[in-house]
Amino acid sequence: MNAFKRAWCYITRRKTKTILLLITFFLIGNLVILGLGISQAATNAKVLTRKSMNPVVSYEIDYQKFNDYVDSLDNDDDRNNAYTKEFPKITQESIEKIAKDERVKAYNASVNSRVNSVDFKNVPVGNENQKDKHSNTITREDGTQFTYVEPNITLTGNSTTTMIEIADGTFVIEQGRFYNQDEINDAKKVCLVTKELAELNNLSVGSKITVTTLGNPEWDDNIQNGTLSPDDYKQVYEIIGIYTTKHEVDPNSKEFNWMSAADSPKNVILAPETAIGQENEKVLKANYENAKNNGWIKDPNESFEEFVKDSKNSPTSAIYLLDDPLNVDSFVSDHSSELVPYTKLNANNDVFNKMSRPLDTLEFFSNIVVWIVVINAIVIISLVTALTLKTRQYEMGVLVSLGVSKVKVITQLFYELILIAVVSFALAGISGSLVASKVGETVLNYQTEANSKYEGTEEGQNWQWSENSTYFTEITQDDLLAQYHVTVSPKLIGEIYLLGAGVVLLAIIVPSFMIMRLNPKQILLEQN
Repeated sequence: MNAFKRAWCYITRRKTKTILLLITFFLIGNLVILGLGISQAATNAKVLTRKSMNPVVSYEIDYQKFNDYVDSLDNDDDRNNAYTKEFPKITQESIEKIAKDERVKAYNASVNSRVNSVDFKNVPVGNENQKDKHSNTITREDGTQFTYVEPNITLTGNSTTTMIEIADGTFVIEQGRFYNQDEINDAKKVCLVTKELAELNNLSVGSKITVTTLGNPEWDDNIQNGTLSPDDYKQVYEIIGIYTTKHEVDPNSKEFNWMSAADSPKNVILAPETAIGQENEKVLKANYENAKNNGWIKDPNESFEEFVKDSKNSPTSAIYLLDDPLNVDSFVSDHSSELVPYTKLNANNDVFNKMSRPLDTLEFFSNIVVWIVVINAIVIISLVTALTLKTRQYEMGVLVSLGVSKVKVITQLFYELILIAVVSFALAGISGSLVASKVGETVLNYQTEANSKYEGTEEGQNWQWSENSTYFTEITQDDLLAQYHVTVSPKLIGEIYLLGAGVVLLAIIVPSFMIMRLNPKQILLEQN
């Protein structure tokens, strides 16, 4: 008779012991299912929520960290020098180095310039009648008046040959193409306009449009002193593409009544960042000469580059679109050591971590419960098995004396426990699925209510402004908790059985030592 048959005969013959072990394994199974079910539900909720979020990471200045550094300085002169000479700046080299990561699908290192259209009209926002109620007339201290001309176009420049909005489908090129690397390198005056802007002005691929950065000649020192003419502020671009955008103006937003035409997504023109920078540089040079001639520069030896270092329209941040939302955390971790001082990679984790705090607590305590149950199960099963061996010494002595190896005797003991465990865990799977869901939801509701009591005291403490926040997916705690569902899946049942097998293996270690020390001759003599 082999070990399995002997094990089956034993558990069917010793009904009392079998029932006791069956109840023990049944209770263990229920507690483990409860703990693992809640833990897995919490993990799955966070994973599903993360998958629903836009996989973007913002490379930006860490203002909080820099301000903490400045506050640590001893005197005002050092603090002033820190702001003027040590203020963090993200370099193009660091942006491009991170962008080489294979997980990056596209990235934006863009600048925005608000300009006025010259030979074409902007797409109406829809609030023009409301805005007409407000006067744009500005009175100077000397009593003279002039009319403020509000920018109506946003000129967006990117230093790459694609944009996140194109990669994720927010922008769709209907006609023509996007600008290429040669056009970026050569600062070509090419652009893409929205379909609405093109249709309103009968524009097509190959048409040229003119914009100006000059709001009002009466308000510009370079015009008044003759350093520049109005034509020097004009920029002429050739249209190489026409695109549509999914972004829309929300007429119900708080900003709608006072927003300008330049704020409308339909009035955004895309162009190489180098072209915009080149056009703006001549105005900056004129400003530099005026500042020198009027004695506005404290250091007469200050160069043009030093004068415009904070005025140049260059990227102050970058946003990376990754291939998978689940790669966000590893991406941040891998590149955090490569950053320029006082900068950071922001994945909106502060918000996500705050929202998932109740789930984190549930997961933590559920795992503790599982480990406590497992450890206690090993101890209890080991003791029960070891104690019953005392009453089975004669049986074991006979088997060994008949030539059955001690290893096979231990195997029989394993089969006895595992057969009982299989039946017990099957029953626990049925009862556990009924209990785990209700208990999990009850505990989560309690934890959420308890956590909400402390939110008011923490509000605003970890919040930091991000200029790329529009790329982040807005989530609420309700969105996150809606993904929380405790279910007993086949995968979970499989884990229970694997865990049960591990418990049984560990539980027979002590009895195994006892069996290996058996002296069959001595046992038989004692029985006689």
